[in-house]
Amino acid sequence: MERKISTSLRLFSKGRDGGIDLTDNTYTHNIIVQVKHYIRSSYSNLRTSLRKEIEKVRKLHPNQYYICCGMELTDSNIREIYKMFSDFMTTDKNIVTLNEIDEFLQNQENTDIVRKHHKLWLYSSKILNEIYNQNIFIDCETLLCDINEDSDFFVPTKIYEACVDHLEQNGLLMITGGPGVGKTITSKMLVLYFATQGYRVRYTTNGDIANIKDSLSLEKDQKEIVLLDDCLGQHYFKMKQTQENELLSLIKYIKLSKNKKLILNSRITIFNEAKERSTEFNIFFEQKKIKNHTINMDEITPLEKAKIFYNHLKFKNIPIDYYNSIRENKQYLKIIQHKNYTPRIIEHVTYEHNYLKVQAAMYFNYIFEALTNPNDIWKNEFEQRLQSIDRAFLSTLYSLTDTNVDYDILKKCFYKRLSRMKNIDFTLDNWSLVLSRLNQSIINIIDLKGKKRVGVINPSVNDYLKIVFMNNLLELGEVRNSISYFIQFERCYPKEELPHIYHQLIVSEKINEIEFVSMHQKNYFVTAQICQNSIKNINYKEIISDYFNYSYCNSYPTNWLTHFEIIDTLLNDELYLFYSIELLINKKGNIENLIGHLNLDELIFTISLLDDFYKINDMEFLWFRLLCKEMIDNTVMDYIENINTSDYCDNYDISELITANTRTYWTRGDVEEYIDKDSAVSALEKKISEEIENEIKEKLSLLDEGLINTLSLPESYSLNTTEIENAIDSYLREITYDNSSRSRSSESFVSEIEAIFER
Repeated sequence: MERKISTSLRLFSKGRDGGIDLTDNTYTHNIIVQVKHYIRSSYSNLRTSLRKEIEKVRKLHPNQYYICCGMELTDSNIREIYKMFSDFMTTDKNIVTLNEIDEFLQNQENTDIVRKHHKLWLYSSKILNEIYNQNIFIDCETLLCDINEDSDFFVPTKIYEACVDHLEQNGLLMITGGPGVGKTITSKMLVLYFATQGYRVRYTTNGDIANIKDSLSLEKDQKEIVLLDDCLGQHYFKMKQTQENELLSLIKYIKLSKNKKLILNSRITIFNEAKERSTEFNIFFEQKKIKNHTINMDEITPLEKAKIFYNHLKFKNIPIDYYNSIRENKQYLKIIQHKNYTPRIIEHVTYEHNYLKVQAAMYFNYIFEALTNPNDIWKNEFEQRLQSIDRAFLSTLYSLTDTNVDYDILKKCFYKRLSRMKNIDFTLDNWSLVLSRLNQSIINIIDLKGKKRVGVINPSVNDYLKIVFMNNLLELGEVRNSISYFIQFERCYPKEELPHIYHQLIVSEKINEIEFVSMHQKNYFVTAQICQNSIKNINYKEIISDYFNYSYCNSYPTNWLTHFEIIDTLLNDELYLFYSIELLINKKGNIENLIGHLNLDELIFTISLLDDFYKINDMEFLWFRLLCKEMIDNTVMDYIENINTSDYCDNYDISELITANTRTYWTRGDVEEYIDKDSAVSALEKKISEEIENEIKEKLSLLDEGLINTLSLPESYSLNTTEIENAIDSYLREITYDNSSRSRSSESFVSEIEAIFER
């Protein structure tokens, strides 16, 4: 809008806006812009909403009033809206529709706006051929580059073929297996296959599931495939509850979408632990709502193993004298038949920087030893070939992540660790020297849109570093003593020790030497610890004030006090008086900040706590009741508008709906059935609407009865019927798919294997 009208505008935070979304001046309101995002709603709903704005506009009396709406409007629609606001509009061009927004963004001169704001890439229907979220787009480039390299080594196994068949029929696939058995490359090659079939790829390395879901096209016919690699982590089920819910929500959404496919993969041990810890996760997989394929190396045929091994030897250009060591006396058969054979070990022993450490005549022995003692691969590298400064670097890296970490964060932590080490030549650029030595051998440096991140070259490095962390207490002690970032505590101490460690950090005020992801996280953590341990320290008074005003709506780990527990504790006499909480909760502005950005559940719990406290202490304020009503009304509307109807569809028996809306006809002696899909969609929409309304009423029932009586549910709103239609379509196209394991021949494949290696 600034570009369109050549005027600077001010944007306001989410909440009740008094009829103003954008304005040129908060006092004169010469120009006012109102935004209505009715992209999946009806014109009648938009018209009802706009009529409520007329009186507000008259009071503000702007010279120019603009309306932007995410909806295509007819000529008569535009004329009707213009008639409502003609006193404050020069022409009906002040009404900006979805089509005009698209046309504006397609102009070459406005390309910078599109590139700067990635949500325009997601929701615009015409301006881009590819709809990519920025982070996911860049990660996709990395993924496709990796696939280009990996394709040389890939062998289309029977397991891969079964996965293709399953995805074509069902669209959802979870691949599980042990470390290094080929889950990731199988997943990548499945993505490549479906990319060649016209599917757009959605992939990210940072595990942001919400980001993935936001990147999916709203077009019903757009074919897209999502890959969540190592979706449950490497060592333990570490997902926050919100991430678990987001994952299940994504799975349900994909399940209902005909042209969307989802591939997940995880280590089998982590997958089983996830099912044990999460009831909903377990139910989802036990009910076979998503098919799980386990990659078992025993099920990969000797011929397939031989082809994988040969491809690595060939495409990595293993020198002929090394190759001959393997071919001598057909020793390749011992490698292929080894009980510990995995593609990851084969990948490791065929890297040039690894095999050149041994003489050519000893290459077979080197490979066989690696297979016999797979855990020693990184042990030998770590203990015998790295310098002490390199080992300190890897320990520091592991203390921060088991995936990858920001380049600058790692650098700062490494320098702190370095400062505590003896016999280090500080005249050298040790950081650059370590990176150059370890890059592409043990670590990878990733460049994502100009921002560098560092991680280990493959998960097996972390497997070994975990052993170092658990068993080498002296090294672990050195890492602990050089902690710079908060996340390192959770990775360096067992859970049972953390409460004591955190308590000491707060009491000693050393917490101020530790860096957090954000000040909000620090405010939350410090306030939670103060409440948990009844700590009184005047130096934390400002942090508690900032927590009230700016950090209360931040998410929290499940092992921290909840926001409601914190507020409840701070309202008790001891901490209430010491930290002057009265000054914070008696002012309308502070309470507006406190409850202004909460979801519906958080808002209701917070209001209940404050309301009870005010009553007990005879501190009832009229402004508090009015503010609560306003906030609840807005939040209920936001809650309804952001409902994901796909999360509700599974609660109903679609077959009953279909049966109830199927009509039987006799045509020339034959029985024909007609399914009235529109009626089935309407019936399901009604059921879901009733469920949502009952859900909201149940939530609101926790409030004071006097406040409940002032509230009412919105008279008009619309649900996303597209997802309801998808649920009906999903049921109608479901085909029983028997993906039973194929019988395997007892044939040894020896002659075929010999033909591969002897050519």
